[in-house]
Amino acid sequence: MNKMGSWVRWLYAVAIIPLLMGLAVPAWADPAGQPFFQGKEEGWFWYKDPKERPVPVPPKPQLPQPAKQKEAEPLSVEWLKKQMPVLLDRAIDNPTRENVEAYLYAQRLAMDKSQRFAEMSQRVVYSDPFLDENNRVPIASFAKSSFLNGIDQAADAGLKHLATVAGLWVFFDSRCQHCRVHAETIEAMRKKHGFVVKYISLDGKGLPNIPAWVPDLGQSGTLNVRMTPTTVLVAPPNHFLVVSQGMMAQTQLEERMLVAAESEELLPQELLADVRRYDRGVLKAEDTRAAGADGDDPVAWVKLLKDKLKGRY
Repeated sequence: MNKMGSWVRWLYAVAIIPLLMGLAVPAWADPAGQPFFQGKEEGWFWYKDPKERPVPVPPKPQLPQPAKQKEAEPLSVEWLKKQMPVLLDRAIDNPTRENVEAYLYAQRLAMDKSQRFAEMSQRVVYSDPFLDENNRVPIASFAKSSFLNGIDQAADAGLKHLATVAGLWVFFDSRCQHCRVHAETIEAMRKKHGFVVKYISLDGKGLPNIPAWVPDLGQSGTLNVRMTPTTVLVAPPNHFLVVSQGMMAQTQLEERMLVAAESEELLPQELLADVRRYDRGVLKAEDTRAAGADGDDPVAWVKLLKDKLKGRY
């Protein structure tokens, strides 16, 4: 009895002492430490849902802050562009002496800056032959007259050469009044430059001032002739270039023929250079692309452009 009682008391102490000291919670107690039997009034519905956890809100993305713009230097061109309209509006709305004076002095400053720029531009142009337009097209009256006469002579030489490699087809209609006048222009060109001319009648009838003609055998349809008179530059074996549709002055027609000959490379380069004197010293598209490859370095691309212009005068 004594041994059994001692054993029971020892087991009881092992089980109860930790409970009294708060060191353990029995398995039949809830997580808060409340024994199950103390909540018997809850019946079978003793399960308690855990509290809902708040849904985490993602942090707002941080937008990049715009770079702070550098303030324009006072009285600089950039400053004047922004401030002059403001000063003008202020002077008009409230025309005090100070407001009007401020705008007028800003205007004076802008004009003085322009004058200094023009003076330096003049010095740079006079010292750089590639920037002096007088070297391309003379400015003086006597020199300009010689320049233009040279172009006319080169054009005549170009047309005479063109007459050796190409001829003209002229489409007409006997009822077309403009065709008679145009035929006189073509005849003058034929006599002056030596072109071989073939007149082609669309309606099978001739004109009084046309010495010889042939009927249309389908050439007009192939060349899509829409009106009369129409002039076609023909260079065997496969160059058919419509240079005019409708009546045209002789000088205008000759200019178009030279343009067509240039596009089809029917003129030698040395003769073409004399005809296109306005192209002297002009940069080409490939020059611009090559200079652009050097980026924003003005020293580099200016030097490249100067190198390109050498030999073009």
